[in-house]
Amino acid sequence: MQKRNVQVTVNNKLPWRKKRVCAYVRVSTKHDLQINSLENQIEYYTRYILRNPNYEFCGVYSDTGVSGLSESRPGLNEMLKKAYNGEIDLIITKSISRFARNTIFLLTTIRKLREAGVDVYFEKENITSFSLAGEILLTLLGSFAEEERKAVCENVKWSVRKKYRQGIFQMNTNKLLGYDKDEKGHLVINEEQAEIVRLIFREYLDGTPAEKIAQKLNELKIPTYNNYPWSGQRVLRIISNEKYMGDVLLQKSFVDEYGNQRRNKGQISQYYIHDNHEAIISRKDWQRAQEIRKSRQKRTYPFSGRLHCYKCGGVLIRKKSPWGVDWVCSTYLKHGKKTCEGIFIPEDILYRITTDDHLQGDWVAWEDENGETNKRKKSYYLLPADKK
Repeated sequence: MQKRNVQVTVNNKLPWRKKRVCAYVRVSTKHDLQINSLENQIEYYTRYILRNPNYEFCGVYSDTGVSGLSESRPGLNEMLKKAYNGEIDLIITKSISRFARNTIFLLTTIRKLREAGVDVYFEKENITSFSLAGEILLTLLGSFAEEERKAVCENVKWSVRKKYRQGIFQMNTNKLLGYDKDEKGHLVINEEQAEIVRLIFREYLDGTPAEKIAQKLNELKIPTYNNYPWSGQRVLRIISNEKYMGDVLLQKSFVDEYGNQRRNKGQISQYYIHDNHEAIISRKDWQRAQEIRKSRQKRTYPFSGRLHCYKCGGVLIRKKSPWGVDWVCSTYLKHGKKTCEGIFIPEDILYRITTDDHLQGDWVAWEDENGETNKRKKSYYLLPADKK
């Protein structure tokens, strides 16, 4: 027999209907024990809501492996969207810390839900957001939850750093091309992937730019760990990764007090471990690759950042090709001819028309539009940027 949500009119007042109720649960890691805990919580709240004859079950929303500090929680966001759209009357959750550990986010969300006519019941604290003392208690308890989180995080960080100093750590190999983990958690070479790493270093040491290496890998249809195309930056990240010569640098990045991942630029200590595992690249070759990269980063040219396209004002970029070296409009290179038809000046011609004045200040590169299509037969000249 199909259930119906029966509405009854009492003394000519608004019709009575069941309260639309859902629950929200969260576990912070994907550990097996916590997954089981999540399943138990979902089962518990499903029965809890269905047992109440005055409740209409609207689901149990959940998030796994997400911190209570994060606002990027798919389950929570889906539930809030339905609540704001008037599809939910009451949200039940285990505790304030399960709902949110950020006091500002907690109070802002509760107020928005209250404006939408949605109540929130925190089972552990036994308070509702609609109660008179609700917001005061939520502010206090939310602050306590946030401070507790910070204290726990600091304790965890202290424990992790103590292990780092002792050389004890767990390494994630999901994004580490060329290595797997054995049953003891040690890095072992994945020979099939290691050949890709060796190819990258071999090409780079032979003088091939990172962009060209990426292009070759894409042409060979060699996959990346996430199936995205190869890029010059991805190649350079492999070139600069010390793990390929057997070492490990710990704490390259860290999570700040607001839960944001940040690159470590000296804010916290780093730990370097030599000869931690078997190398794919010899130490000598790895260091040679770093020298090449460093020299390319420092390499500048007299016209870098000084020349501009007379058609769009874009900066001219030095570009190598099998036919020589040209200075080309960056707008054209990035967005194509539809945005700017561009300008191509052969580098040898650019040096011939250069005077000492051209090595200072900004200049606009012009070409004579005489119908000539051969760039080597065109006439070029430079004008100060403020007089173009």
